[in-house]
Amino acid sequence: MFETTHKARTWGFRFSLMDALAICVFIGAAGSLWQQDSPLWWLLLVAAGHFFLFCNVFRIARRRELIWAGLFLLNVGTWAWLDLLTWPRVLMCQLPITVELVVADMRAPGYHGVFANRLNPRLNGYLKEPIL
Repeated sequence: MFETTHKARTWGFRFSLMDALAICVFIGAAGSLWQQDSPLWWLLLVAAGHFFLFCNVFRIARRRELIWAGLFLLNVGTWAWLDLLTWPRVLMCQLPITVELVVADMRAPGYHGVFANRLNPRLNGYLKEPIL
């Protein structure tokens, strides 16, 4: 009576109209914060840039995105608590975390981001699995 339809899994870089709109909103919001002399305007761009990389370029697992977000909050919170919050300090600590999480995902059997056809020998099996 009711047929379930499954969307096909995809791999590689993806970009949609919603992505373009989100980028415009984030850039506009960061620009607005910058014009208002907010010293934290760059935080929005760092978070949005990583979100784009994680969701559209490397397409890492949600669990790793959440780990990154938690460590980002801890990183920013620690520098703010020490009254030493600057973008170079945050990125100095956050970029190794980003690289480690992306590399870990690239080695996972479900990796489906850029170059997945070269990096993931189990890609075809992953693409055949239904999306739940």
